[in-house]
Amino acid sequence: MPAVPVAADSQDPDYDGPSILGRGGSASQGTKSAMNVFGLYAQIIGVYDSGLIAPTTAGGKQVASYGTEANFGGNASHRWRRGKLDIEYRGSYRQYTNAPAYNGLDQFLQVTYREALLRHLNLDVQNTLGTTTLANGAFSYFPLASLDRIGIPTDELFDSRTNYLQSRVDLTWLLTSRLSFDFGGDGFVVRRASPLLAGLNGYNARASVAYRLTQRQTISASYQNTYFDFQDTFGNSRLETATLGYSIGLTRDWDLSTLAGGVRADTLGLTEVPIDPAIAALIGENFAVVTFSNVRYLPVAEVRLIRRFKAGSLTFDYSSTVTPGDGLYLTSRQTSGAVNYSYIASRNLRARVNAGYNQLSALGQALGKYSSLQGGFQLLYKLTADTYLDVRYDYRHYSTGDAILENESNRVSLGVAFSLGETSPVTW
Repeated sequence: MPAVPVAADSQDPDYDGPSILGRGGSASQGTKSAMNVFGLYAQIIGVYDSGLIAPTTAGGKQVASYGTEANFGGNASHRWRRGKLDIEYRGSYRQYTNAPAYNGLDQFLQVTYREALLRHLNLDVQNTLGTTTLANGAFSYFPLASLDRIGIPTDELFDSRTNYLQSRVDLTWLLTSRLSFDFGGDGFVVRRASPLLAGLNGYNARASVAYRLTQRQTISASYQNTYFDFQDTFGNSRLETATLGYSIGLTRDWDLSTLAGGVRADTLGLTEVPIDPAIAALIGENFAVVTFSNVRYLPVAEVRLIRRFKAGSLTFDYSSTVTPGDGLYLTSRQTSGAVNYSYIASRNLRARVNAGYNQLSALGQALGKYSSLQGGFQLLYKLTADTYLDVRYDYRHYSTGDAILENESNRVSLGVAFSLGETSPVTW
């Protein structure tokens, strides 16, 4: 049934120490016997959503409604002697009793391929694409393996259709058993149905070096060149980011990974400026829209702390970086943090709790600071070998300092899930 994030066994003889944030696993480690893994699931739940809101020039009216939701999906994995293919799909169709504008189908597909091209040369390719309408709870359980998710809308302001695609390629050269070089890039596209929200085209090119000091300690250095080109509005940004990283296995149960550095953000866009009162009286406008161009130097930091238990895991994440925003906020400085805890209470009962915050400060736009808080929990109880009772709650509150753009939403769901296979990924 659910793809529950079970903690790694603290006695695992293959434990290889912590990894630097954003660096994927090596395909060369998976050259054992061939293996196929698959999982399928279906789920029927009743939902209550409050705070549903679409983007409008007047700020939008919040809607609350009961409804039904059908979730379905599956994953498959095949391992060859020198490579591995992982495919995961998730679908969700919602229908509300009195809010038909928010009915619709959300989908998510992620395909990852890893291969040891040569003895010391590994290739990693990943494609992620999907479409979503729900701003609350939609991404809190998705298995995004790293913090590099520029093209995936994880904190949208409104419940409106958003389509996205991100493609990632990495080539890792293992010069020695301790020293490795990584060269890679991403391309990403985001399109939002509302004409009031900007879309995005962009890319990220990067190079990094990592050196394993000991079995439990690794240091790294990286450089990235990133470009955002906003659609349906005027604006673009070019970022140059340099970081140093350090990770350590504090014990066999605690891992710490860190990155720190700086970013040069060269931003071009539109903003509003106040008009001289005398001129404003003549033309009847208090503000004018003008172009701006600025260069900012900002710090970058990421921290991840993981505690593994025999029956669960606890993860703390913190990030301060520059992102392409959410369609209203364009290039912005983002600060976020999250705590996630999963626990296997018994053979039949599993639980997950999460909480997080996010802040955006626009680099040039005349917008107040965006702040959001999220949290939730999920309980899964096994009724039979392949049937589970699923109870879930998600909460979200955001504000921009403007009452027109302040919203609080609650999502409650209760239903039954059916699964088949070894790693069936129900909404966990």
